[in-house]
Amino acid sequence: MTLYPGLIESEIVVDGAVVRVYDSGGDWQTPTIVLVHGTGSTAEKNYWALFPMLAFEHRVVALDLALPDDGSELTLGFYVRQLEAVIEQVRDQRGVTLVGYSLGAVVSLALAARRSDLLTSIVTIAGWMKTDRHQVLRNNLWRKLRDEGSSAKADFALFASYSAPYVSSRTVPDYEEIVRRVAGTDYPAPIMDLNRVIDIVAETHSIELPALVIGCIHDVMVQPRHSREIFGAIKDARYAEIQAGHAVVHERPAELFALIDRFVADPNEYPAGTVFEQTDV
Repeated sequence: MTLYPGLIESEIVVDGAVVRVYDSGGDWQTPTIVLVHGTGSTAEKNYWALFPMLAFEHRVVALDLALPDDGSELTLGFYVRQLEAVIEQVRDQRGVTLVGYSLGAVVSLALAARRSDLLTSIVTIAGWMKTDRHQVLRNNLWRKLRDEGSSAKADFALFASYSAPYVSSRTVPDYEEIVRRVAGTDYPAPIMDLNRVIDIVAETHSIELPALVIGCIHDVMVQPRHSREIFGAIKDARYAEIQAGHAVVHERPAELFALIDRFVADPNEYPAGTVFEQTDV
């Protein structure tokens, strides 16, 4: 693992699944930040840029969510229990700020609703509360391309993940690297099945923690209206939008760092209901 120099790696077993945990360590005065990755990804693939940025100022912990090892159906509760176990293991008197991206935001919201006692605050990035018809349509298209063994599956994933401004402004070598990265990404069927049935609307409305909700203006996977709905559901929430597609963790990690770093330092610096102005970093 190359996330951070001196990274502390460990494993815990939850419901028979082996969960990999990555801890930057360090003695900081701020809450520990726990990062939760998105669909079919890993801590390193999603947070290769954001993890080391945050680790300069905070203790940062990330995990690799694990699929059931017995082939049973993947449920949201299965992921939530993994996250809960990791937080129980790493939390200290300074508390924990939970940062979830994409499906990781869904898992984080569910955990925050069920175990708010474990957390001091929560950040969601390109998350959603309930899968809608548009998301199911995209999921259906992915399934069709997969089942046909189509070479267009990678092109479709790239198109849906990255914003037009980002893709169009890359140099040829940079663009080719993006193509290679997407071509090597797999979305296991159990996770795609889970994505189709998300509904945590009632749970999200029950969350009373300080929250920072981040949406992505050019996101076609999880359109920014989903983040605005989360913002409206959590009474102690602040909202920011970033000029990026769903792959914001690759497109704009520095802007994510700036927002998260400031929020973790003082979640109540800005009052609930604050909408930050859009910025280009």
